[in-house]
Amino acid sequence: MTLDCSMPEHATQILPPEAYTSTEWLAREMKELFAKTWGFAGVVSDVPNPGDYKTVKVGTFTLVVIRGSDGELRAFHNICRHRGTELIDPGCGNTGKTIVCPYHRWTFGLDGALRGVPDQRELFPDFDKKANGLHKASVGVFKDIIFVCPEPDMKIEDWLASVPDVVWPHDINSPELVPYDQVVTYEMKCNWKVFFENAIDGYHLVYLHEHTLGGPRPEANIWDAHGDHQVWYSTENSEHRSRIPAFLNEQLEKYGAKKISHASEGGYGGVYMLFPTTIVTSTPYSFTISWMEPIDANTTYLHARSWMAKSRFKYRGSVKDLPGYDKVSGLIKSSHWKKPPLETGDFQTEDIYVVEKMQRALQSPKYSVGQLSQGPGAEAPLTYFQQSVRNYVPEE
Repeated sequence: MTLDCSMPEHATQILPPEAYTSTEWLAREMKELFAKTWGFAGVVSDVPNPGDYKTVKVGTFTLVVIRGSDGELRAFHNICRHRGTELIDPGCGNTGKTIVCPYHRWTFGLDGALRGVPDQRELFPDFDKKANGLHKASVGVFKDIIFVCPEPDMKIEDWLASVPDVVWPHDINSPELVPYDQVVTYEMKCNWKVFFENAIDGYHLVYLHEHTLGGPRPEANIWDAHGDHQVWYSTENSEHRSRIPAFLNEQLEKYGAKKISHASEGGYGGVYMLFPTTIVTSTPYSFTISWMEPIDANTTYLHARSWMAKSRFKYRGSVKDLPGYDKVSGLIKSSHWKKPPLETGDFQTEDIYVVEKMQRALQSPKYSVGQLSQGPGAEAPLTYFQQSVRNYVPEE
């Protein structure tokens, strides 16, 4: 869907409280929004060879991205056309030359065509195999990042809108960038939109993150709109936009952090919010792709994959070192914080602390939203985002 790509002059709350708490509202989003938009599925290097696959969940849809014998990437719904059994176990791997259902051994080619049905002549007379290939989904690649959409025959270019015209930060195939081998998953007790809105709220940066990001102030940062997407920049330097808050950059330079040479020059954004659930965070020192997975109306998983310069690994540590790590589930949870969240020195922990407080407040009958702060570096981006949601989930 296309939008007037300009921030609203007046920031206002469009969505009602139940949009953030209602099971029924989330069900509408699953049907009307997530079914028709694109989600992060991995990177091209995850599936380099024929038969390589990666499963992914977009909304309520379970999909699989697979490399065909012809080298092409394809996406299908991960369900057998016979009884609807899940074909491929969640995760990644290689299926060989075919996809075989473990239940009755119906066999599909890597192109999704139904190739074999046991006892077809006796048990399935007059059966049309050509009409029973796997349900197709759409797959697209942007900057070597794979995205999928549950609907077939969708074009990623339509979803990206003007994002390809924006300066992109990193080349994830560069030998300078080393992938961090652990996916970090945060369990957040909030609706996915509460976290999205927090991420695009430029008003809170100098207050909640005073000691971690240090701003910038609302008048010194900006969100640009591109279709349904938004890109963030610091404008603290009047001569050029920056991809990192000045305070944070000063701290990293103070400790001698090594920059990635191909990303050391300015011009690109610091945060790319790819509607509805993908977040790209970039600095001269690292690159992170995060994606939200709505679990229910009040719970969201935030997954994150990172790449960084080799020199940064000694500062990264392990997932186990992050505030809130739960050794049983492997998740990062607020229930497992060992010190007050605002004393952790971790801005992600600060954000989770606030969005969970917001979600609890949303349950109150007295909850309401007052006047919002104006400007593209304040809370106007929230109104823009909410209108994007409304375009998919209109008033009934």
